[in-house]
Amino acid sequence: MNLQQLTYLVALDTHRQFGLAADKSCVSQPALSVQVQKLEEELGVLLFDRGPRGAEPTAVGVKVIAQARQVLREAQLLRELVQAEKGEVVGDLRLGVIPTVAPYLVPRFLVGLTAAYPQLRVRVEELRSEEIMQQLKEHRLDVGLLVTPLDDRQLRELPLLEEPFLLLASATHPLAAQATVQPADLQQPGLWLMQQGHCFRNQVLNVCGPASSSGAVTYESGSIETLMELVRRHHGYTLVPELAVLDEVGHNPLLKRFAEPAPVREVSLVVHHGFVRTPLLTALLDLILASVPSRLHAGEAGAKVRWR
Repeated sequence: MNLQQLTYLVALDTHRQFGLAADKSCVSQPALSVQVQKLEEELGVLLFDRGPRGAEPTAVGVKVIAQARQVLREAQLLRELVQAEKGEVVGDLRLGVIPTVAPYLVPRFLVGLTAAYPQLRVRVEELRSEEIMQQLKEHRLDVGLLVTPLDDRQLRELPLLEEPFLLLASATHPLAAQATVQPADLQQPGLWLMQQGHCFRNQVLNVCGPASSSGAVTYESGSIETLMELVRRHHGYTLVPELAVLDEVGHNPLLKRFAEPAPVREVSLVVHHGFVRTPLLTALLDLILASVPSRLHAGEAGAKVRWR
């Protein structure tokens, strides 16, 4: 038994198909199959049921795989401890980012991160908040970039930004004539929202108040960009995070700030409490903060809006 066999075992459990598991492991399918079979022969048990739809772990396989994940995690932790002691920013970074943050923040720091640390292999994946939290706990992600607070004792939050909500109104909507807006103004018809399941939708409804969740909603979209385009081309209004319209702030009269204290969303780096790669975390935090205006840094803005 060796770590490579355990790695293939976990990959097969994750993807449930030999071909896909081999592809993700950068190895041929026969090589992966042989190593899994050798492990089964050594242990004297069948770890996977093979079928036309793929591979499913057996009852004993589930227990072995869970232990294999723990062994691999401990082995990785040894490497990370040594890297941290040396102050190195190397190896793999698996970063999960929520879709309402990714397009506005990741392009600002990603190239700088890989340029500054060429020995760092970065994999970024867009996931919803609950998925990121779960994968951090399972050590399938190293770092999450999402909206907080999470109120989860297994996870550590490092606040980065307090990003104000702005209102974008169509030229024909009554809110377009106002200099600033109040949460009470969001009771007016024409509010366009994200689909259910997005934390940004929950935050908008928390700003609006309970009455706005019925009657005021005329359309639901899967992206902030779609909502903004619908407002620009049709009617109504929507709320957007400031990074989504950073180039328009101060120039677009249809963008409205809230009266103080303005509602903001807190964006944080999130890791498992067992995360030890402090140099990597510090480097990531510094690069992100340097990529955005200082007025958006945590501690500089207004009233945090919860999403849970």
